[in-house]
Amino acid sequence: MHDQTRNSKGFLKKHRLSSRQSIDRLFAEGRYKSRAFLNFRYLQQTHGYARVVITVSKRVGNAPVRNRLKRLIREALRYSGHLQNYSVDCALFITKPLKSAPSLVKIQEIVEYLFSQIPDEPT
Repeated sequence: MHDQTRNSKGFLKKHRLSSRQSIDRLFAEGRYKSRAFLNFRYLQQTHGYARVVITVSKRVGNAPVRNRLKRLIREALRYSGHLQNYSVDCALFITKPLKSAPSLVKIQEIVEYLFSQIPDEPT
């Protein structure tokens, strides 16, 4: 029972964008936005939910630093509800070193802004 509860509230596999073909298409055809240290590329789809790929460059820091940033971004997405409210494939990525580690609240604000920039209707 514990595993079912955890999975139902977590970052589900259906929300992960893992196909190389889909990722290539996203970067070739997707629209780009940026806010602070977080870059965002999205491509509207019709599957009814968001699929996300999160990457953090090695320039940002060592593995524990990069993994913590990815966990914070996933948590911000999970809290926001955008995974269910938008039908997009998107990439959230950090490419430049950070001056200081961002808080979950700061990342939530940035994620909220970036998703607010997606038009309501497909272009």
